Amino acid sequence: MPEKVNIGAHELWHGDCREVLPMLADASADMVFTSPPYNLGNTTGGGFPGKKLGHYNQQAGMKARGGLGKWGGGGLADGYEDYDDAMPMDDYIAWQKDTLRQCWRILTDKGAIYYNHKPRVLDGVALLPLAYNPDLPLRQIVIWARAGGVNFSPVAYLPTHEWVMILARPDFRLRDKSASGAGDVWYVPQEANTEHPAPFPLALPMRAIESTSCATVLDPFMGSATTGAACVALGRRFIGIERSARFFDMACKRIENAMAQGTLLAPTPAGEQQALEL
Repeated sequence: MPEKVNIGAHELWHGDCREVLPMLADASADMVFTSPPYNLGNTTGGGFPGKKLGHYNQQAGMKARGGLGKWGGGGLADGYEDYDDAMPMDDYIAWQKDTLRQCWRILTDKGAIYYNHKPRVLDGVALLPLAYNPDLPLRQIVIWARAGGVNFSPVAYLPTHEWVMILARPDFRLRDKSASGAGDVWYVPQEANTEHPAPFPLALPMRAIESTSCATVLDPFMGSATTGAACVALGRRFIGIERSARFFDMACKRIENAMAQGTLLAPTPAGEQQALEL
């Protein structure tokens, strides 16, 4: 059974989002900011050592496969803790669509889902994050421009960006006109040497949350609570869900530490806010 831990106003659930999301009330969050596991274990055009590598030797390391990056993918070679990240693709797509439907139900009438995923090449064909959208209204695609990449392959050019799809209710609005100035391409380097194998950088949810007036933010794939740390810094309420006991404990400690540190923001000349480390 899922277990809920309250840390101040924040609500952290230890359990599978497929079990926890149906327990959350309708219209109980103003924003969803999340990034699911990418199902990388089923890759056909390169991938990680020991996985299905197609035309590569299965024992080949990253260097032998054409490149070696600062942000290595070795931590994901076996998935996440007790999850191998290698679903049959049809099952994975169905899971993501169902998750987004649940998130949509939980949104308020002025809310939006910020869904971070990456375009992939699978069996020589582009698989875009649009495949995971269960026909919800797509307001915009924000491009997260990363600092380089690791998926070197002769099948396709090295991917150095990801998407943040904004699936929005009709009445969703940014905080004000100036918030629109963030643009639709966000140049944010990924974080290196992190305890969690695949966190998105803190600056990503910070930019999204700060640009809206949302009061409560949900992340059904909480991981190490990067979204939660952004919520604490910006004075918003956080609801997070994580199935891994190790990552859940990590998330609880991060929220506690962030609350102890308080709001750590510095103004920038562009009128945005820059997050310091939480």
